[in-house]
Amino acid sequence: MGILLGGVLATGQAADIYVSPDGADSYSGQSGEPLASLAAAQQKARSYAGKEAVTVHLADGTYYLSETLVFTPDDSGSSRYPVVYKAQNRGKAVLSGGLRLELQWRPYRDGIFQAETPAGLEIDQLFVDGSNQRMARYPNYDANKKTDAYQGYAADAFSRERAANWSEPAGGYIHAMHRSRWGGYHYQITGKDAEGEVRYEGGWQNNRQMGMHASQRMVENIFEELDAPGEWFHDADAGTLYYMPEASTDLSKAVVEVVRLRHLVEIYGDLKQPVASMTILDPGNEIAGLTLETPETAKPVRWIQFKGIRFAGARRTFMDTREPLLQSDWAIYRGGAVHLRGTEHILIEDCDFVELGGNAVFVDAYNRNAVIRGNLFKDNGASDVNFVGSFAAVRSPRFGYLTMPHPLESVDREIGPKTEEYPADCLVEDNLMTRCGRVEKQSSGVNISMSSRITVRHNTIFDTPRAAINICDGTWGGHLIEWNDCFETVLETHDHGAFNSWGRDRYWHRAGPSGPKDKDDDGKPLISYWIEEAPYAPFWDAYQTTTLRHNRMQCDHGWDIDLDDGSTNYEIYNNLCLSGGLKTREGYKRIVRNNIVLREGYTCNVPYPKPTQDVFESNIMWGGGYSASKPRLWGGARNRNFMHNPSSEGAEPWVAGQAKTGDDADSLYGNAGFMDPSAGDFTVADDSPTLLVGFKNFPMEGFGVVSERLKALAEEPPLLLPIYVEPNTVTKVKHAKVLGAQFKALDTEAELTATGMDSLRGVLLLAVPKFSPMANYGFESDDVVLEVDGANVDSKSFIKVMNGLNPGHHRASVWRGQQLHRFEFETGK
Repeated sequence: MGILLGGVLATGQAADIYVSPDGADSYSGQSGEPLASLAAAQQKARSYAGKEAVTVHLADGTYYLSETLVFTPDDSGSSRYPVVYKAQNRGKAVLSGGLRLELQWRPYRDGIFQAETPAGLEIDQLFVDGSNQRMARYPNYDANKKTDAYQGYAADAFSRERAANWSEPAGGYIHAMHRSRWGGYHYQITGKDAEGEVRYEGGWQNNRQMGMHASQRMVENIFEELDAPGEWFHDADAGTLYYMPEASTDLSKAVVEVVRLRHLVEIYGDLKQPVASMTILDPGNEIAGLTLETPETAKPVRWIQFKGIRFAGARRTFMDTREPLLQSDWAIYRGGAVHLRGTEHILIEDCDFVELGGNAVFVDAYNRNAVIRGNLFKDNGASDVNFVGSFAAVRSPRFGYLTMPHPLESVDREIGPKTEEYPADCLVEDNLMTRCGRVEKQSSGVNISMSSRITVRHNTIFDTPRAAINICDGTWGGHLIEWNDCFETVLETHDHGAFNSWGRDRYWHRAGPSGPKDKDDDGKPLISYWIEEAPYAPFWDAYQTTTLRHNRMQCDHGWDIDLDDGSTNYEIYNNLCLSGGLKTREGYKRIVRNNIVLREGYTCNVPYPKPTQDVFESNIMWGGGYSASKPRLWGGARNRNFMHNPSSEGAEPWVAGQAKTGDDADSLYGNAGFMDPSAGDFTVADDSPTLLVGFKNFPMEGFGVVSERLKALAEEPPLLLPIYVEPNTVTKVKHAKVLGAQFKALDTEAELTATGMDSLRGVLLLAVPKFSPMANYGFESDDVVLEVDGANVDSKSFIKVMNGLNPGHHRASVWRGQQLHRFEFETGK
């Protein structure tokens, strides 16, 4: 029989505390006298935390938080006696950072209603009957435009002509895609100048500063753009909310909620000093206020569990997304609806994270053995789960893509992290993640940076604007990515992967002749010098192998698996790539074996010189073969692969692959003998010729979530079998020449990503020999020539333009080293 201890029912070695929206904090907390708030339950739980198991039972209903619920080491449980916050009915207990408003609506005009709001109220998001409404915007939202940026964009979004209709736009927002569609930017409108041009500030949300896209732009929070059902505008100064309801909405009965808090739950261990902070001063990525002293965790929070809770009502944070994650393309807001910093053994299980304004879960700096399992993530503004370590743990860090490398003699050559302030040994398992990045387009289902040994297993991640799973850097590897189902990815952006990684770590230098920053005093590529002097340099940070296995990946505007700049120390096997193919860029030790790659084949672009320890073998490809701007540039072993053609009989040497690469002496071309490809079964028969190249069957099912609840909600990836199959013939490609240089049109996706261009245009210089006229004028190999004397050039006009230059002074614009470069040159008589 239970006894009452301090107003809490305790039985044996367990304490039970009950909470209900209908309770009162003056009650005992027994099942018949529930408390009203989690804060009150937290105070009672502290009396027993770590000494006996504590379960806080949350009854159905919404718990509105007036301030963030903060857990400290005083709330810690133990391995034997964890502290559990549990919904009595999964998903029915809602922890909200919002506020319910009681409003008196009256007609305004044109189907718009208005209501007075409390003084001082700020509204970031508005929910009516549980449905998220939209700030007044232009162009209007169109759910059918699934792959359009922001589901609707317009080049004139904030043009002077458009803004002429706006009486006072200050407080509005501009959302614009990156020039090359590598994520996006956000700006706050500050007003209009004397000429009527819109003034704004922001644009620090992307670590590859190249300016906003010319047409993919959208504005919101502009009163004059309130013209569609479901849109609203709040005049905070006048205390008036304007809203155009859907025809089916009864405003007299509607439940109206607004969002107040950024973070709902913070689990913070004690620190010896503040966490590192960073501010970007300007688009040039100059850094100020960076503190790299170690924010050592003196005492972590341990063994707290959250089960079955629905987290709702967290603010958008896009204007505070400004910390560059080393040299990756990402900037981050270091926080989320649930924010872990300085923890051990925290469990988040069977919860719902739906329509949160920013990041859902953020695992920050020192964290060990966090488990995020069995949850639903849907329609969140930024990323669903982030693991981000402290900059103080990184040796010789660099920030921003264009940052010059440290001199080799000054680089810290110790292997691995400098401190313990990073997430490690954490698990993300059996989660359904869909439609992340509703606001911030540089986002993903799972993002990992400055972390170690993160396992991402059996998750279904789909309908994402960018990657499903992203790894920002090689610090410090050891991750296991397995049994995930990732599809409908990179929908609103470009040049990315369902799985994407970078490795712009201590050793990394931009490959190719990208200008003086990448060459030593003798003109030799710096990467070659580094590897000669410090052969282990690529593994100083990526010292543990990251493994991708048994995943099903599909990407719409890029690669299924994209190992981008510098990605190092990967083993990739037994993956099914459905459409975008597989890519490795410059890096070391990428072992790619026994994968099935449909449609787009394998891209190896701008690789480093030998030896890279790369291996690409025993893979089956169906569709494209090898794709790269210079496919012979290779620093590893590529052989014993199989190109499938369903029209073939038997198998023969793959002469086309060998001719393209100089490798593949033992690769084969023919019919793989798939069992049932139209049903997604790419198992090969027992007598398949693929076995001759060492291919081994792997399971064609079991991808994605495993819990019955989430399996019922999950969707399946689209399956479009290849129509085109690369023929097994050798075609000699002839490139045009002018003034001693070889060139061609920039017209392939491989060339687009290799050069970092924003679109397929201009002329790609394949080879500019030393002392040739083109070299004397200042052109270099791998330049993309855009303009000569202010006129656009293409492959048809380039010879005529260059041969027709009059003696005298001329100007050229080229894309070099992933940035615009202008120079002048003289021609003689």
